[in-house]
Amino acid sequence: MNDTVFREYDIRGKVGSEFSIDQVYDLTCAIAYFFKLRNADVKTVAVGMDGRVHSPEIKQELCKALSDSGINVVDVGMCTTPAVYFALHTLSVDAGLMITASHNTKEYNGIKICLGTHSVWGKDIQYIKQLYKDRMKIVSCHIGAVQEHNIIVPYVQWLAEHFAHIKNSGISAVIDCGNGAAGTVMPALIQEMRWSHVRLLYADVDGTYPNHEADPTVEVNMRAMKDILATTDAVFGCGLDGDGDRMAAMTKSGFLIPGDQLLALFAHSIINRESDVSVVYDIKSSSGLAEIVHSWGGKAYMSPSGHSIVKEYMQKHGAVLGGELSCHFFFKDRYYGYDDGVYALLRLFELVQESNRTLEELLMLFPCKYNSPEYRVFCDEMRKSAVVQEVYKMFKQRSDVSLITIDGVRVSMDYGWGIIRPSNTQPALSIRFEANTPDALQHIKQEFIKVLQPHLPAINLVCIFNE
Repeated sequence: MNDTVFREYDIRGKVGSEFSIDQVYDLTCAIAYFFKLRNADVKTVAVGMDGRVHSPEIKQELCKALSDSGINVVDVGMCTTPAVYFALHTLSVDAGLMITASHNTKEYNGIKICLGTHSVWGKDIQYIKQLYKDRMKIVSCHIGAVQEHNIIVPYVQWLAEHFAHIKNSGISAVIDCGNGAAGTVMPALIQEMRWSHVRLLYADVDGTYPNHEADPTVEVNMRAMKDILATTDAVFGCGLDGDGDRMAAMTKSGFLIPGDQLLALFAHSIINRESDVSVVYDIKSSSGLAEIVHSWGGKAYMSPSGHSIVKEYMQKHGAVLGGELSCHFFFKDRYYGYDDGVYALLRLFELVQESNRTLEELLMLFPCKYNSPEYRVFCDEMRKSAVVQEVYKMFKQRSDVSLITIDGVRVSMDYGWGIIRPSNTQPALSIRFEANTPDALQHIKQEFIKVLQPHLPAINLVCIFNE
């Protein structure tokens, strides 16, 4: 395994050149060793996989390693990542492994790790890397049992029961599964909900992703949905990512709604019902989100980006809702608190139906801000942190800005802000800007380009230059 596959929130890389299937057995032995170090009572692990072409072979090696380590396996089959999380909350299992590379392209695969109901991330991932390098294994006198359990059926039933009040909804909508693992859930859920006016796109699970990449937050991937919304009576659309833990939404007019604005809609619906509501949002989100949550009487707390750390911040602040610009949504209100794109979709359908308003009308509550998209600027894995540090040094010298450094560098001026941070999932820098006026937005972009030019080739910055 290449060192770069041991990322902040999971183990993930290009199969063959970075992530070696023939090393999955030894890697899983190290994970099993880690589980036992952290909790000697770990006896059973739930294992799921997405629809990537190499996932079955990876699962075979992974299950054998767990079994040889004396650990029982509950194989929950092909499913979404949230379905594995659901298994952790509803089955008699002590940990979970999900074989997936989320929204990454077909060449990638990897493993998400949970101990109990908590994600394993950060320093623990690096500890597992060292255990793997040291070839640490459990010497067991017995072989763990492997049993199959279809988690999709109880998962879909749970969702349908808890949203019985919006069954038989007449809302006309489009849902794009992106040929990802959401295709294991959505056809059955649509049938259970008896949504006769909802159209599914690309629900066949196909790990080659023949229609578009399974990332619904990228506009080019939502072209088919946009065309259908423009030419049919569908009033909005939702897209799910490769492993089903993210949901992005599009209005009738074709506006792809940023995650922070969707989070505001979810927060508004909860604050209208509950008192003393706390919301966690990630550092890339609009400052307008915190402003509006506070104006409604709620509390808003900024977190670094990343699903594991958002969940940690939610626990820290007693938050009932969390979210990221990337369209991860975490509901502790009426749910278990993990990110689930299908559950978020149901909450959005509920919100639209009960408000009797269009998404366009609902979004009017969000403060007027001028945002850039989240740019993904290519940068070698080994240089990402160094470039961010150089940006920090340059802005640190200025007295007219304030800096937040909990995740990369967010630079705030009187008229807006910009952020640069290393991507946790790609060899890229994540960059975004926001301002109070269009001219101020361009000014902030130029400030960052000036600082970045000495450290990155101009071709890497072309996405920002050309907008």
